[in-house]
Amino acid sequence: MPLVDVHGAIDLRLYQLLNQDGGPALDAVMQLLSTRAFGIGFGLLLAALAAWRWRAAAARPLVAFALAILASDLAGSQLLRPIFHRMRPCYALPPGTFRWLAPAANGPSLPSLHASNLFALALVASMAWPRLAPLSYAVAIAVSVSRVYLGVHWPSDVLAGAVWGTAAAALAWWLAGRALPGRAPRIPSRAPPG
Repeated sequence: MPLVDVHGAIDLRLYQLLNQDGGPALDAVMQLLSTRAFGIGFGLLLAALAAWRWRAAAARPLVAFALAILASDLAGSQLLRPIFHRMRPCYALPPGTFRWLAPAANGPSLPSLHASNLFALALVASMAWPRLAPLSYAVAIAVSVSRVYLGVHWPSDVLAGAVWGTAAAALAWWLAGRALPGRAPRIPSRAPPG
């Protein structure tokens, strides 16, 4: 099935707003955020922090991280992308009308797997240790924006990725809890008296 160019006026306008030249320093940051190494490294950092927080009961968050990424990435690439078969903006738009700063295959773009994977990590990290929520969601949003900034995804691709990744992580957290009953540590809701 051939790829189709499907985007609306709002998607195009948001794409144009985010795909502006921010200068060499911002270009470099956005390129770094979009690398596979950054995503893997950040995921390992979140898993290590959650494992440190949970210590002996770390099986649930670690299993949830693994299931979330597996569902987000594998199902996103093998099930969802073939259904939507949406063309990336860097192949849909006329040359010279946008900036294209990162490699991207001429394959389906919906959902953005960068966005889905980082939002999946963010939800599991937040469930494992709520204090990780601001950091993990800030990075997930920054990575998502980088995909549009670099010219390889529509804004709706990353929004769909964020929704998909969140759903995959919620399912993964639930499944990990079912598979490992009674493994959750008891974390006091407030500090013990002094």
